[in-house]
Amino acid sequence: MRNVNNKCFGTGLSRIQNLIIWAMLVCPMVSFGQLSNRFKNQVDSLFMDWDLENHPGGVVGVMQSDEVIYLNSFGNASLEYNVPNTEATLFNIGSISKQFTAMGIVLLEKRGLLSIDDPVQKYFPEFQIFDKSITIKHLLQHTSGLRDFHDLMALAGWRGDDYRTNEDVLRLLQKQADLNFEPGEQFMYSNTGYVVLAEIIEKVTGEDFNVWMQNNLFEPLQMHNTYVEDNYQRIVPNRATSYYHSHDRVFEMAQGYWAYTGAGNMYSTVEDLLKWSNNFYNPSKKWKGAFKMLQTLGGLNNGDVINYAFGIYIDEMFGKKRIQHAGVVGGYRAFLCIYPEEELSIVVLTNFSNAPFGERADDIAGILFSKTRKKNNPFSNSHAGEKKENQPSPSSDVTDYTGTFYSPEIDTHYTFYLEGDTLKCSDARHGERIMEVVGLDVFKSSWPLETNKMSRNQKGEIIGLYISTGRVKNLWFKKINSSSIN
Repeated sequence: MRNVNNKCFGTGLSRIQNLIIWAMLVCPMVSFGQLSNRFKNQVDSLFMDWDLENHPGGVVGVMQSDEVIYLNSFGNASLEYNVPNTEATLFNIGSISKQFTAMGIVLLEKRGLLSIDDPVQKYFPEFQIFDKSITIKHLLQHTSGLRDFHDLMALAGWRGDDYRTNEDVLRLLQKQADLNFEPGEQFMYSNTGYVVLAEIIEKVTGEDFNVWMQNNLFEPLQMHNTYVEDNYQRIVPNRATSYYHSHDRVFEMAQGYWAYTGAGNMYSTVEDLLKWSNNFYNPSKKWKGAFKMLQTLGGLNNGDVINYAFGIYIDEMFGKKRIQHAGVVGGYRAFLCIYPEEELSIVVLTNFSNAPFGERADDIAGILFSKTRKKNNPFSNSHAGEKKENQPSPSSDVTDYTGTFYSPEIDTHYTFYLEGDTLKCSDARHGERIMEVVGLDVFKSSWPLETNKMSRNQKGEIIGLYISTGRVKNLWFKKINSSSIN
């Protein structure tokens, strides 16, 4: 042993000098897994405002390679019964679900049961909207042009907490006559596409989506506490209740009675999500090809590459490649980020709508990388390729704008009328709202009537109205009468 050391460090050095040199060589290579309690204390301090009495909180986990280097829980899973969050607590992970749906499609492609280049019309020949050459790949990468059903339902009068299922989404989709844009022309995040993907999985396999995902994805990956929730009335042990925050620290339950699948509505634990994330940098031979395919970046018709792959964003943070996605539903918030080259995963789950979650994950990474977080928006390019239009000067005469307008695509009427000099709009469920004229034939209001543009014929007569809001562009409403109000 002494001869070996001498060959390494030189024969003229003392034992103390050898140890100093050894420490200098080895210390920079110490893994995150060997971090001291200082790291734990630093991360704990980030979540002190979650760990208050009678306060919702969450669970946080950090993994490096296959070693969990941080795991802690904060606050209550249930305020009613004073039940604390634990590492076993289940949270709705919102849109993080999309990467699991995407993996389901990848597995079916690997088994030769479908192709991501298949036209969606192959599976829904009765849907007029799929005459537009939309492929499965377009759905995976949010380049299909399909309008988002949340915004469509809002325009149709649905309230945010109204119960909604895949069947509701498909009925609405079957009435759609147009897209936000031609397939492949832009990137625009659309939950609708992922509901359709779940339906395709059911059509191809002949099984319920939740059953197939359990047997072909969650169980094989040892994710025993992850499931698709298609029945909001189900009794589930260890599931956190989610909460909104009103004034004076008064909390309100935020129950989202949503039962659509594919785009969201999966429940999981921090430990299951860490298991999943480990496959992005340390997959078994069986899963290696599937996880590689999941990271296929999208491209537009003009050749531009977008930073969305199959259910995941791939971007950079602190100058390092990052795979990430957020989830938001009810009062649940979730963030999963992976630094594949550093073999690092961070999971933040919370049952409190006001809780910072993505920012906290970045703060944890910043501690490990000795970096300071800059403001970052993971959805910053959610409208990539979209063209902006300058608005002409507003008109002082708004009399022409009165009348009732109807959209067969959402089976909804809107009536515009004057109250004094103020233009207002009314419908059956939203009631009335003030419309602000911001350009020639263009006016705005609160969501979901954000941008509204009248359309005229060659005689200058108003014949209809285009409404755009969020992830719905230019939904057509035909003018059906000029009466002041119904």
